[in-house]
Amino acid sequence: CPSKRWSHTMCLSDADTVILIGGETSDQNYCKDSLWKLELSDFWFPMNSCASGPLPPCARGHSATYDPDSKAVFVYGGLREGQRYSELYILNTLTWKWKLVTAKGNVPNLAYHSAAFYKKELFVFGGIQPSHSSGDKPCSNALYIFNPEFELWYQPIVEGDKPLPRFHSATLLSQKLVIFGGRKTAAYLNDLHILDLFMEYTAVMCANMPPLPRFHAALPVSDNRILISGGCSAIGALQDLHIFNTTNMWSSVVSPLLCSKPRAGHSMLNLGCTVLTDTEKQKQSENVNIRCTLLVFGGSDCSGSFYNDTVKCTVE
Repeated sequence: CPSKRWSHTMCLSDADTVILIGGETSDQNYCKDSLWKLELSDFWFPMNSCASGPLPPCARGHSATYDPDSKAVFVYGGLREGQRYSELYILNTLTWKWKLVTAKGNVPNLAYHSAAFYKKELFVFGGIQPSHSSGDKPCSNALYIFNPEFELWYQPIVEGDKPLPRFHSATLLSQKLVIFGGRKTAAYLNDLHILDLFMEYTAVMCANMPPLPRFHAALPVSDNRILISGGCSAIGALQDLHIFNTTNMWSSVVSPLLCSKPRAGHSMLNLGCTVLTDTEKQKQSENVNIRCTLLVFGGSDCSGSFYNDTVKCTVE
């Protein structure tokens, strides 16, 4: 089983396999067992010694994004011992061979950003940037795109109501990037913006009260809903669960297993959703019409305790 950690990443490489990369444990130490594979039959396999090529140093605040076309995981940025924020590594999940990309163009330097693949390109939003001073590192609200074919970074022209600089906040939902909350230096946020990937931002006025300000774990659970789990806030780690529907409504979700303890800096995956039958709907609330299986690993209570539990649960 992997060691206790937070600020790691996790992604699905196929329907039965999860890849865990990096993370930080107590006393701001980097995890030595940085690379793991989980077969969803519940077996963890350490992969540090199995992978070849330039293995990236263990990081925190990086992103790991799976590209189904190339069957590769793109690991970008983050805080690494003695390394720059700008490095991009690619892991071929068929051969378990790493490649360090010598990228061209406007190469960003970021950690605690958000990343998603869309139309064969890697979209990176927000994050913190390196600072030459000893104070707080400045946050970003820039959008960068990496084109794997040309190994080129570039910045698109984006119109509309641009969100405040922040980190840890964006989720790809169909053809939109939903930006909720996050953290801007010492301030936690709970505002909401949507970036249409035709390149226009829209500030969203929610029809009801949004969740507490936080930076959090989030994932899509349908074409029009994202799920927010826990996270770190001004009062510490949270243990709640919320769904945002693109009708601009928030709703809370009951999940005793997932909300059993405060959890921040964890990773969360959607293993699949099914639409409830009419009979199943009658047994549930009239607003419930979908059931999703989630996988959560690790995290922290923001008070010195770290986790290495693997939680698999169903939410409706």
